[in-house]
Amino acid sequence: MKKILTALVALTLGHFADSQVKNSISSGNPEITAAEPTSSVNADYVNSKAVKNFKKAFGNVSDAKWYEMPDGYRAKFTLNDVRHRLDFDKNGNWLHTVRYYDDKKLPTEVRRLVVSSYLDYTITLVEEIETPGSNKSYIIHLEGQTNWINIKVFDQEITELAKINKA
Repeated sequence: MKKILTALVALTLGHFADSQVKNSISSGNPEITAAEPTSSVNADYVNSKAVKNFKKAFGNVSDAKWYEMPDGYRAKFTLNDVRHRLDFDKNGNWLHTVRYYDDKKLPTEVRRLVVSSYLDYTITLVEEIETPGSNKSYIIHLEGQTNWINIKVFDQEITELAKINKA
C-alpha cells in the first residue's frame, strides 16, 4: 500500500513539475504555468520568422511539432534523448527554450553545487531554461527519503521553490 501511495504522489509531483514550465508565452517567463496546447498545427501556419529562427538553431530536427498558443507559438521535439520546448511570440521572436533531461547531462559545476548542498537527495529531473541575453537557469527536482524538493539554480545560487513531504 505504501508503494502505491508513493507512486501516486510521485506521479502527481511529476505532473506538477512538468507543468511548472509548460505554458509561459504570455508572461515571457518559462516558470509560469498555464494551459498546455492540445493539438499541433502544420509549420506552414506558424509565423515564418519563428520557423526561420527554429531552423537556424535546430536545422537538423525533422520531428518538431508546432502548437499555436494564445500569444505565440511553441515547438516541441526530442534531440539526443533531451526533450526540448521552444516558445516564440506572435511576431516569431524567440522567447525561451526549456530542455528536460536527467542529472547525467547537467553541467558539472551545477551538479557539484546541488549534490554538495543536498547530500541525501537524488536528482530526478532537470529543466534547463535558456532565454535571450541571460544565463541559463535550472529547475532541479530532488527526491529524498521523506520529501521532494524543487530548487532553482541561477548564477551559482540555489533558491528552494517547493518542498513536499512524502508522508
